[in-house]
Order: sequence, then C-alpha cells, then structure tokens
Amino acid sequence: MTSSFTRHQRDNLRVLVANSFLRGTHNSVYNVIFQPFALSLGASMTTVGLLSSIGGMNGFFTTLAQSLGGWLADRIGRKPFMVTASLFGVIAYALLAMAGALHIWLLVLGGIVLFGLSSLSRPAISSITAESAQAGQHGSAFSVTMVAWLVPGIVAPTLGGWVTDRVGYVGIFPLLLAFEAASLILIWRLLRETHSTREPIRWGDFARAFARSLVPPKGLRAFFIAIAADSFAWSLGWMLLSGMLVKTYNFSVEQLGIMASVMSLSWAVMQMPIGRYVDSHGLKAIMIFSEFLGIPLMLIGITQTNFEIFIAAQVLFALTAATWVPVVNTYLTRAVPAATRSEAFGRLNMFRGLIAFPASWFGGLLFDWGGIRAPLTGNLIGSCVVIAILILFVREPGNVMREA
Repeated sequence: MTSSFTRHQRDNLRVLVANSFLRGTHNSVYNVIFQPFALSLGASMTTVGLLSSIGGMNGFFTTLAQSLGGWLADRIGRKPFMVTASLFGVIAYALLAMAGALHIWLLVLGGIVLFGLSSLSRPAISSITAESAQAGQHGSAFSVTMVAWLVPGIVAPTLGGWVTDRVGYVGIFPLLLAFEAASLILIWRLLRETHSTREPIRWGDFARAFARSLVPPKGLRAFFIAIAADSFAWSLGWMLLSGMLVKTYNFSVEQLGIMASVMSLSWAVMQMPIGRYVDSHGLKAIMIFSEFLGIPLMLIGITQTNFEIFIAAQVLFALTAATWVPVVNTYLTRAVPAATRSEAFGRLNMFRGLIAFPASWFGGLLFDWGGIRAPLTGNLIGSCVVIAILILFVREPGNVMREA
C-alpha cells in the first residue's frame, strides 16, 4: 500500500511539473505583454494599475476566488478547481484576443475578471503539491514545480515579445490560449485527486470561514501581516515595471521579453539549491534576507535608465523571488495541520489580497503624478516595513505548531 501511494505521489508530481511548464509558458508571455497591450488601447498607467487591482496577482477577484477555492478544496477535493481555473484561463485569452481586434474595453475587463477568478486553484495547487511530496521534502517539491514554471520563461518571453512586435497582440493571444488548453487537458486526464474524504458543503460554514479570512489566525498574525505588507509594497511598485518602462523609456515589448527571460533563467538556476536549503534550515532568516534584497533592487529602478542595467537587475529580482516563494509555502505547510491546509492557503491569499488589491491602482496614480520613481520609492519604504515586522514579530513555524 505504501509503495503504491508513493508511486501515485511520484506520478502526480510529474503531472504537476508538466502543468507548471505549460502554465509557465503562457504566463511568462502574458506578464510581459499585458501592460503594453492595455497601453496600446489608450489606457493610462492609472487604468493599468486599476485593471491589476481588479484581476491581477493580488486583485479583488483574485482574492475572493482564492478564499472560496481554498475552503471548497478541503471539502470537495483539489482537482475540480484546477480544471475550472484552467477553463477560465482559456475563455479569458479568447476575450483578450477579441478585445484587441475590436478595441472593446468591456472584453478586456471580462478577461481580467476571469483571470482573477482562475486563481481559485492556487490553494488547491499548493495543497496537492504538498500532498504529492514525501515527508520532509515539501521545499523541494514546491521548488521543482517552480523550476518547471520558470524554464519556459527563459525563452518564451523573448520569443513572445518578438512575435508581438511583428504580428501584434491579436496574433499572440491565440497561442497563449493553446498552451492553457493543453494544461486543461493534462489535468483533466492524468492528475490524481489527493483529498480522499468529502465533506458536506454548508454555506453558513463558508460565511464563518470567510469572516475568519479577514483576521489572521492566532499564532500566525505576524506572518500573515508581513506577507500582506510585502504584497502591497511590490504591487505598488515593481509589479508595474513593464508598463512604466514602456511609458518612461519607450522600451519595446521585445526588450521587456529579454528582461523576463533573464529573470526566469536566473530564477530557474537558483531555485532547486535554494529549495534544498529551505528543507533543512530555519525559514525566518531566509525571509528577512529575501525582503532585504528589495532595497538595492528599488534603488536601481529609481536611479537608473539604461536597458542593460535593468537586465542585470533581473538577476537580483530572481534571487528575491527564489528565496521568498518556496519559503512562504513551506512556512505555512509546516505551521498548519494537513486537514486544513487548503483553507489555510486560501486564508493567507485572501488576507494579503484584501490588503494588497488597491496597491497597483495606487501605484498607477503615483506614476501619473510623479513618474517611475514615485511608486518604486513606495515599494522601497514598504520593504523596510516588512523587514521590521519579520525581525521583531515572526517566529519559526515549529514554535507556532507547538503553541497551536
């Protein structure tokens, strides 16, 4: 029985790695082209920021979807939400392609909302990855799926930027749709469910769970607040970099793609060694180190204008991401019981989303008021605040579990 379960774990990880590769391919291109795409339709940076606040990484619909998805995934299972999220992604790309052809902003908004709703799978993906890993190897499992996400980003953004500069946005979105469709088929056909028990859905329980999401859990409050403050700071500044570089220095989409490719290559090279390090070391110090790297990175963005320097800065950004993403996932995995893991990921994403969702809009307003330096300065100040919270209040997850 044990060997069979281990084989199923291994097969699931392979499917999750392949899924990450497919999703990483289209996401790495989308992250490069969306802000220039919106600007090409006549949007201001304030509008670009508002769209990100609606359905971007920490957007309003992104946040609500993760809360619902995390709670339901602990009752229904992980796989249904991954399938549904991928279907939303397919429809969203179709809407953006039509928006580019017809110049209809309502279609852009519809695509952005669907991308936000597709985030209902994030807690399920985190949980199924943890449940498909062997004990004591969660950091490595999160890292290998992250590397699979990053590897296509070594080539895809540069190639996608080159294609976009030549055939336009209408031509690139159908290609991204094809990769999302392949991901949908892969999950639907090959992924094994890891959550074997089904519980009745009582919407009154969800209302109480939603209310719990508004307040960080006891013992994890400082951790939740630090993660939320980090999301707000980076959404305010660095996450708007593509659009700001186009508006300020007239960078081309191909140049943005080269920057993204350098970042993905650097991140992919770093991630597995960092993941192994995470498995055997304390997490608090790594988070402090990761956030500290944001200080020189923001200073580069504030003071420099040269394309080559921004390329070099992507290596530093990659190190920041590689030391943050798996550590946050591993911290929460170690700090909560397996039975409530998806809900815990949903609660974390809900809380940080509620704090961070207006940040991109504020960042766009700051840009239109004070140029590229204003939002990046806000990002710099926010990183310093997060460092202080981590140093003064966050404890190792083992201490949290013992006190729970």
